[in-house]
Amino acid sequence: MDNKRPLHQLLQALSTPTFEPFKEHFMQLVKPNLIRKGRVLVDIGQVNSAIYFIETGVIRSYYLKGSEDITSRLVAEGEIACVAESFFSQHVSDEVMETLEDTMVYSISYEAYRQLAQENILIAQLIIQLLEQRLVSFSERVRLFKYLSVEQRIEYYINQPYSLFRRVPDHYIATYLGTTPATFSRCLKTANLEKIQH
Repeated sequence: MDNKRPLHQLLQALSTPTFEPFKEHFMQLVKPNLIRKGRVLVDIGQVNSAIYFIETGVIRSYYLKGSEDITSRLVAEGEIACVAESFFSQHVSDEVMETLEDTMVYSISYEAYRQLAQENILIAQLIIQLLEQRLVSFSERVRLFKYLSVEQRIEYYINQPYSLFRRVPDHYIATYLGTTPATFSRCLKTANLEKIQH
């Protein structure tokens, strides 16, 4: 499968002769939008009515556990953002989705998404490919939690090219990796000391 980010795959596909007849219609359905930092795109109890392709910026999804919010997803340039369970089923969300930076997105409403998938087999195939990629990414995260210790998860994450370390608050990354901010901070200090010693 292509390792390019979903937005890049989409734009690349639309620039090919195969998609030329459908490009104008597709672009009419896609809405570019600059969303300011701190904007809630989907709240708990709302239906996620659009899917977002991120050109620049960062979007976080989180759920509440008691009084604590737990980050479930951090996505940035080139990625897709939505609360999948809410968007695809059109049921109310049990998560919040918000922007952590001023974020430029291309959004597609649920109705437009369904229309595209039904009207054109090529668009449908492309959507399936993008969703498959997201499923693979989710499976990788499950393996990350299953086989690695907290310290290993932190080290693995901060060394990935997609890491948002130092770009978003550490406590968001900590809950995303299944640990506390205190443990995250301690592990970072240990990692930095080891690098200095070597």
